[in-house]
Amino acid sequence: MAKVADLMKKDPVSLDPEARIEEAWKIMHDQRVRHIPVCKGPKLVGLITQKDLLVNAQANSLLTMPIAEVMVFNVKTTEQEVEIASAAQTMLEERISCLPVVEDGNLTGIITESDFLQLLINLLKK
Repeated sequence: MAKVADLMKKDPVSLDPEARIEEAWKIMHDQRVRHIPVCKGPKLVGLITQKDLLVNAQANSLLTMPIAEVMVFNVKTTEQEVEIASAAQTMLEERISCLPVVEDGNLTGIITESDFLQLLINLLKK
C-alpha cells in the first residue's frame, strides 16, 4: 500500500509565526497554494490557510499583522510512513484539506486534497 511519503510534497514553503499576512498572501498567490505550514526553525507550530486569511481580510491594516494572530495552532498532522488511505480518512473525518507531514515534530512535507485528486486522476487514466 502506498504511503504518505509517496504522495506528499517534500519540503513545502513555510513561514515563521512573525511573518506578515501580506507575505502569506503573496506566497499563496505566486505558488498557487492554499496552505502554508508555520514553523519556528524546523518545528511545526501552526498552519495558515487561504480560508484563515479570507476570514480575517476585513481591512488592509491586517496585512501587516503577524500570521500568528490568525493561524491555526492545534494542527492535525501525519507521518511519512502512514498509509495514504489512512491520511485521506483522517482528512475526511476531520473535515480538513491538508495534513502537514512531520517527523519528531519537524516539518518534512505536506499532503493536500489536490494531491489526492491528482492521484485519482492518474488512477482513472490507467
